[in-house]
Amino acid sequence: MGIYTRTGDQGETSIFGGVRVRKNTLLIAAYGTLDELSSVLGLCRAFSESSYELNSLLKGVQHDIYLIGSRMAGAEEKIDERKIEDMERAIDKYEEKLEKLNSFILPSGTKLASVLHVARAVCRRAERKVSTIYENEGTYLMELKYLNRLSDLLFVLARNENRKANSKEELAY
Repeated sequence: MGIYTRTGDQGETSIFGGVRVRKNTLLIAAYGTLDELSSVLGLCRAFSESSYELNSLLKGVQHDIYLIGSRMAGAEEKIDERKIEDMERAIDKYEEKLEKLNSFILPSGTKLASVLHVARAVCRRAERKVSTIYENEGTYLMELKYLNRLSDLLFVLARNENRKANSKEELAY
């Protein structure tokens, strides 16, 4: 079977169970943004190839993002509270190495830090889309929590990369 099927040529796509939905629905937009986030995280991993710890952490997050997207497409398996707790421990671990912030910072610094900031922004967009679905349908609460923590983790990781490189953070004002 080739990569193209021609079944989406009229603006529809299939989700689990063979159900056809319009490509412009909020649900498809949400997990399309998750796909974009995973791609940006792949770029982060390319820049972090010398750090096994960071690369491994981001690879695990990519797997979680696919799990979230699969859940939104109708799969049964979902994110559980342990994943969120693990992420909170990772945030605490990296944050304790950083100076306290009293101001907003500009997303900048090293190449890796900058692309982590891009990943954070894409994550926030995915979070907004999932938040709207949750508000309208009451579904995907754990996935919403996960994305909220993930954006925090990506922010802390970006700051940590700048710290390791002695790259001074630039204040937004």
